[in-house]
Amino acid sequence: MESNIKGLVAAGHEMASELKAECGAVDMRSVAKLISDLATQLEVQLVRANAMAAENELARKAVQAFCEVVGDNTEVIAEVVGRYGVLVILKAMKATVNMPATDAFLAEIRAEARNEGINYTASRLAAAFNHGFINKSLREVFDVTRMILSAKEELANEPHPIDGLSGEYAEKSLEEWAEQIRKGGCQ
Repeated sequence: MESNIKGLVAAGHEMASELKAECGAVDMRSVAKLISDLATQLEVQLVRANAMAAENELARKAVQAFCEVVGDNTEVIAEVVGRYGVLVILKAMKATVNMPATDAFLAEIRAEARNEGINYTASRLAAAFNHGFINKSLREVFDVTRMILSAKEELANEPHPIDGLSGEYAEKSLEEWAEQIRKGGCQ
């Protein structure tokens, strides 16, 4: 797979260079730039995938070492393994803790998922208003929708939900509102 991707990367860069040299049309230059950008991104993804694969291989070896040491000495692990065995286990397990490429990749996936959720929420609000399910002024709905969408920027560098954004507040509010509705208040 890697050699196929490397071939595509090289072909993309070469094709972009040829298009830039041979075509004077602005449109073709845009196409050439797009091809070059795509090839560059493909190359970046290959580097990222290789780094993650290397880290995951290290993690696999760490788990394997742990299993071998523990498996061979289950009955008398403390007596047989001793200080060196414990150090082997700790070293192998420590190797699985620091995986920056994997952490960065997962952070990007979380950010994408967060943005999709924010977009979905804002779209649901807009659709509900546009179809008459929200009896508020256009200005109020506009402000709330804009506020929801601005959360993407506010949360861009947040690894975990900041206070009040874990969903607990909204869920608690829903429970309270449901109770009020059951009691016949606030229709």
